[in-house]
Amino acid sequence: MSILPPGSKLGRFPIQSVIGQGAMGVVYLAHDPQIDRPVALKTMRPALAEGEAREIEARFLREAKLAGRLQHPNIVTVYDVGQDGDVVFIAMEYVDGRPLTRYIGAPEMTVRAKVSIVRQVAQALEHAHERGVVHRDIKPGNILIGRDGRVKVTDFGIGRFTSASTSDMTRAGQMIGSPAYMSPEQVRGDRLDGRSDLFSLGVVLYELLTAARPFPGESITTLVYQILHTEPKDPLELKSDLPVATREVMARLLAKQPDRRPQNAGEFVHELRRIERFQRESEMTRRAVAAAAVPAAAPPGVAPPTQVPAAPAAAAPRVDNFAARSGSPPPPSDDAPTVASAPGRPVGAPAPPGRRRISALPYLLAAAAVVIAILLLQRRSATPPIPAVAAAPTVAAPTAAPAAAPTSAPAAAPAEIPTALPTSGPSEAASASVGVPRSAATARPSARRAPTAPPVEDVVAAAPIAAPPPPPPSRASGTRPDRVDATYTTRRGVRFTSSPEQARLYVDGRYVGIADDWDNRGGGKTFEFDTDGPHYVRMELPGYQTRQLEIDVRADAGDSVPIDEDLERYSHAPYEKLPSVSDRTTGAVELHIEPNDASVSENGKYVGPASSFGADSPMRLKGPAVHDLVVSAAGYKPKTIRVLVAPNAGKDVAKISEKLKKE
Repeated sequence: MSILPPGSKLGRFPIQSVIGQGAMGVVYLAHDPQIDRPVALKTMRPALAEGEAREIEARFLREAKLAGRLQHPNIVTVYDVGQDGDVVFIAMEYVDGRPLTRYIGAPEMTVRAKVSIVRQVAQALEHAHERGVVHRDIKPGNILIGRDGRVKVTDFGIGRFTSASTSDMTRAGQMIGSPAYMSPEQVRGDRLDGRSDLFSLGVVLYELLTAARPFPGESITTLVYQILHTEPKDPLELKSDLPVATREVMARLLAKQPDRRPQNAGEFVHELRRIERFQRESEMTRRAVAAAAVPAAAPPGVAPPTQVPAAPAAAAPRVDNFAARSGSPPPPSDDAPTVASAPGRPVGAPAPPGRRRISALPYLLAAAAVVIAILLLQRRSATPPIPAVAAAPTVAAPTAAPAAAPTSAPAAAPAEIPTALPTSGPSEAASASVGVPRSAATARPSARRAPTAPPVEDVVAAAPIAAPPPPPPSRASGTRPDRVDATYTTRRGVRFTSSPEQARLYVDGRYVGIADDWDNRGGGKTFEFDTDGPHYVRMELPGYQTRQLEIDVRADAGDSVPIDEDLERYSHAPYEKLPSVSDRTTGAVELHIEPNDASVSENGKYVGPASSFGADSPMRLKGPAVHDLVVSAAGYKPKTIRVLVAPNAGKDVAKISEKLKKE
């Protein structure tokens, strides 16, 4: 269907801009003049076969009917449904934000924030399930994150009432939904209830926490087998700093049998609280360790404790922990003098009348802080590093004492050290999302240091680790263009989940293929950079506006981030549609072409006879890039063979067999 220009109308709604396009139609940003508010208009394509058009129209009407029964703050509200000429549309709430796909692998998003997003989706599903509605297509592309942080679930287009029969919910030979997020019973075509949606939401949670999919099959056959028969990889193996409870929680959320999963959204939220509780305890431990590294101030009017050399371990007197247990000073003894006293008063002298005896607890705490501070200094300067604390320094009163009572700081639990996200699994392109303006995701590093204490990451229990060496200087790998439309940050690679898929990609001025080649699904792979520092990507296609991106590669970012850019179309200029990648390799390519006199060229340059690149002398190609090889022979139609070359290709040799067709 032709895209309506700004200023045109659908019904009473003036069109302002295009939000996105999908297989079913176009989503517009429009204005409702009656209520004076922005709306999203979801339209269906009229240029379809008659039977298909009727099915799509039925889905539209079903979506309006389903969403009309649902009034919840986490569900996109449907305002109206109508038809203008041959265009059927739904007017719904406009969400100013982004789809959840933009946040998969985002290093700046905390575990708490990710769990909060999934909880809001679970609350929306609880509302729908209570009213007999199953969504059946829960995936990141159907979850919108508003700029105010509110989560919205959209696209009930394939949803059904739980009272519907199985035959109403599927058709022979057709899989309804997004395969990567389907439940086992949905794959089998069984009758569904709310537990199927909760399984899909569990897949979303797994991907959000680990940046990898639990079922990463690249083909439908492999994916279906994994969903039905294989167990997901332990999430803590993918991201070791996740709360320990994540392992058991994900095992229950992704159980193959529905009766072993949470039976409703309330039970699902209860599982989320287990992750939050472990995460909260971990954060409290880290804060406590960080606080212990800051020396405590002495009470007003009391001389601060001083540090004296430690007594030999063999002669060290016993320390009574009574003060630590009760808050009162330990009883005086011959071998353990009073820990501290008021200035000007001899050690052990009775307190003046009317004055309360000062508790030793503040000094014990101060002593522990001093011990840790000294160990930190020693740890940073000692060579080689001290693996453990042999003896703790002691604290005594300002006046001389015959022997000093050693104190020991309570052992703190090791803090969980955050690590970068691992390489994510294959990602599926989401359909057009309602009310989502396409804008770039810019990573915002947040590094703050306390003025008097090292960061939490440098403090582990009582013996801190040595300070890491400074990172090597970054190397700029390309020339910065005059205009940069968006900036992304990654530790290793990027996935171009962009539209259109035929967009040509140039990295640091070098052609590397099209977006479909580097989306990490199907035959595509993740594009991995071999140097740190800024890299510059140009996305272009005839008839579309060019996008200039800056990719900052650095060690403290996530392994792989999605590049979800949509090129804006301004004309219908023709362009060559390139086929999918024929094969993948780390560099070597064997050619077996008929006829035997076929030749090979690339970019219009002659490479050599195809027969010369056999098993004994394969062609050597460099990457990461996709090479468009053209094989041709007199009297035969030329054939373009596209070979993806990358270190992560998974194959050392690509073996290409092709029989050219006669003209």
